[in-house]
Formats: sequence, C-alpha cells, structure tokens
Amino acid sequence: MADIQVLPLVDDNEIVARVIFPPQMIQGGHITPAAFVLRPSINEEYLSVLRVSTPSFNKDIKSIIYGRKRSFYGYAIMRVDEINSLNLSESDFTVCCNTRIVDNQKYQSHAGIFILINGEPVSGAMSFENLPCGATQNHLLLAIRFCLTEIADRGLIAF
Repeated sequence: MADIQVLPLVDDNEIVARVIFPPQMIQGGHITPAAFVLRPSINEEYLSVLRVSTPSFNKDIKSIIYGRKRSFYGYAIMRVDEINSLNLSESDFTVCCNTRIVDNQKYQSHAGIFILINGEPVSGAMSFENLPCGATQNHLLLAIRFCLTEIADRGLIAF
C-alpha cells in the first residue's frame, strides 16, 4: 500500500475531474455511487482524478477517452476543498477523504482521492468483513461514497 504521508496534497483551491464510464457509473443522467468504489480486482488504493488546472489536463482526458476500449460518458468536476472536508464520525471512528498528487508517467494531471478510516487508507482489496469496524462504521463508509456522488453530480459534464 502507498505511503500517502509522503504524497503531496492537492491544494484545496483546485478542481479535479473524475472520468465517468457507463453503465455502472451513470444512471438516468446522474452519477451513481459505483463511480466511487475502490476496485478489489486491482487492489485499488485511491480513486483516480485529474487536476483541471494542470496544463496536461485536456491531453490526459483525450488520452483516457480514446485509449480505452469502452464507452465514455463524460466527467465530473469536483472542488478539492469539498472532497477533503468530508468527515463522518461515530464515537471513536472517523471516515474521511484526502486528495493527493499521485505520480503517473502517462497522465501528468493525475491525482487520487484516498479514503481513510481513523487516518489509515482503505484499499479495494479490503472487504467490509476485514475492515477494523462494525456495522455502523460500514454505513459511514457507504455514506462517504454517497457524499462523493452528490459532489460529483453537481459538476457532471456529459459528452
């Protein structure tokens, strides 16, 4: 797992974009919580986003659109301060998001939204059964996905 403490934070004033692929990520013209699932098949450690203010953003978006063998719906622009302010707590348990710059040779505007439980990053390989939490805390993890969905849906740009 990546040591997120050494990855630089994305500035709260920035805008990031999450690429949206149908059919799982979009339904009835709205983003679904499936757009914010850490994929277990690749032990995903963060949700990929692109930094809109980076000069390579347009090139990176086009590369993603034309480089994939699946259909593309559009992308959702999201304010980093809104993402990073997500913080849900229940007794001594906290779930939050943290947006950091992730080194990627292919996409220079690449960044990641990390989901943390009590300050420790969650990965896609962690099922609810082996997370350090109970049923109430699992609901908080699901709630984070819904919060991200609401933020993203406000900035949805369809192609």
